[in-house]
Amino acid sequence: MSDSIVRVKVNKNEFTWDKENGLFSFDGAPALLFWDTAIELFIDTIMEVSGSDVSTAVFETTGFRMGQLVSSYYKDKFEIKEILAQYSDIYRNAGWGNVEISYFSLEEKKIIVRLQNSWEHRIFKLLDKNQASVLLPSHWAGVFSSLLKENMWYKLTKNQLAGDEYDEVEIFLSAFSPNQNIHALTRQKEQRYIKELEEQVDKRTEELTSLVKALSTPVLPVLQGILVIPLVGKFNDERMEDLMQKALFEFKKQRANYLLLDLTAVSDFDEYMVDRLQKLVKAVDLVGGKCILVGISASFSLNIIQSGVQLKDIPSFSTLEQGVEFALEQTGFELTKTK
Repeated sequence: MSDSIVRVKVNKNEFTWDKENGLFSFDGAPALLFWDTAIELFIDTIMEVSGSDVSTAVFETTGFRMGQLVSSYYKDKFEIKEILAQYSDIYRNAGWGNVEISYFSLEEKKIIVRLQNSWEHRIFKLLDKNQASVLLPSHWAGVFSSLLKENMWYKLTKNQLAGDEYDEVEIFLSAFSPNQNIHALTRQKEQRYIKELEEQVDKRTEELTSLVKALSTPVLPVLQGILVIPLVGKFNDERMEDLMQKALFEFKKQRANYLLLDLTAVSDFDEYMVDRLQKLVKAVDLVGGKCILVGISASFSLNIIQSGVQLKDIPSFSTLEQGVEFALEQTGFELTKTK
């Protein structure tokens, strides 16, 4: 039975293999062993799926929380100075590379950690990525945040991938935390998503507005020199402006003489509408044409009278047929029934 438990002591650290139950522990805590290539695949997958911004935030947050966990495990067993003296052995013996705490000041709340041949450096080297370490520096920020009971963060002052002999990490007091970074990143992604949606809505609205404009005020050539515009629905400033521009453009383009405005389907007649019609009539008159109003209902007639706007000089008819016949007469044509 004793052969099923294997213990190996390296300095003050103990590794234990429970062969019967398939368990491994490091200093009495359950642990796992991974090949570098397995961690490489894990990290590469996160970076591929998440993108650089998100993956960096994930690595920093993970490293920071791992550091807090490691610190909480050892700080109850040793004093801070003793922990600092043992950390080099702990991390080296666990295969994390060489660790040297080159500077520590409780008064300044400043620590400098040097890392050489760390597993993160090995992984990024395998991935052939020229990226500075982020997980282990944030890990040490988490370690000392827990030990000193202060909010600490890091900056990388030397980088092996950039050609330095070792990675050098400076740990210092900071109001920043990786949790804040995660929240800021989440808000940034939400805002970017909302902006994309707004842009899609704006684009779709613009397309629909153009479609409505095209359908709501079509300019229809009836006979030579005669155009008809059927007005449909309720008109505001934008629609009336579009109507006037389109009417004048087509009138000149087709060298028309008469423009028939069919008001049969206009849903709301008020002083504003009557005033705008009068301006359109004057505009057509200025380019050498004449307007004819058709589809005049009894309610519209009352609105015209009550508005005080003078439209008495504009030919008006109750039906489109009557308006077309009038325009033909004015141009010297007439409709005759064939035998």
